[in-house]
Amino acid sequence: MKNLKFKFQQFMQGRYGADIFSRDLIWISLGFMLINLFLRIKLIRWLPFLIIIYTYFRMFSKNFSKRYNENRVYTNFKAKITKSFSRKFKRLRDIRKYKYLKCPNCKQQLRVPRGKKEIIVSCKKCRTKFDAKS
Repeated sequence: MKNLKFKFQQFMQGRYGADIFSRDLIWISLGFMLINLFLRIKLIRWLPFLIIIYTYFRMFSKNFSKRYNENRVYTNFKAKITKSFSRKFKRLRDIRKYKYLKCPNCKQQLRVPRGKKEIIVSCKKCRTKFDAKS
């Protein structure tokens, strides 16, 4: 068993290996497989296998710079999407405690506590003060 492990380590030396993009591609292919269980569409039948083949191609590749850039672009894209969803989720979670306003000058989003009636709000970005109802 140790001999097989050693041979695999030697084989992987100088190769790119797994990263976040590869991991997420595997999850996407699993999702397509589960969808295929119910819908039985020919395109979806072969798509997971093509994704897995591409994932293994990336993992066994010796072109570090290209694979690294692919992963960097993917993680930046994923961060933008998850950031917008997390902001919206936080806003929904805080809807009972806080009210969200926009600064009339710079359009910065501001959060004020609910139930304070009329208050004077000052924007942290542009220092504009304005009246608001909470």
